[in-house]
Amino acid sequence: MIVLRLLRHSPLLMAGLGLTVVVYWGMRLVEDRARLGVELKQAQEQLAGVQIALEQVEEAARLHRAHLARIEREARRWAEVQNELQQMEGQNAPLSPLLGHTAERLYPIPPERPSTPCEPAC
Repeated sequence: MIVLRLLRHSPLLMAGLGLTVVVYWGMRLVEDRARLGVELKQAQEQLAGVQIALEQVEEAARLHRAHLARIEREARRWAEVQNELQQMEGQNAPLSPLLGHTAERLYPIPPERPSTPCEPAC
């Protein structure tokens, strides 16, 4: 008897079961949408933070490149100065009269000792 009643009402039961599945599926969709919305908002906040950090790193890199370029220019300049000084070695230019007089006062030249015959201890 019960089976006959179920068979008689089976289209209604199937429709109810189908409606239940559709409602359950709709609720899951709404929950998924809400969850995905929260995740999207978190990802956007994280992305904004990362973009700020990226801008800071780019600025630091720009400053570092400028610093390296300045150091390279200074190294090149000092190499030129060193090269110029090395080329000047051995070229004894006469001092200006003022510098010559000052150098003579600061570093007096001792008088030359007359050459003497070799002492007996030689």
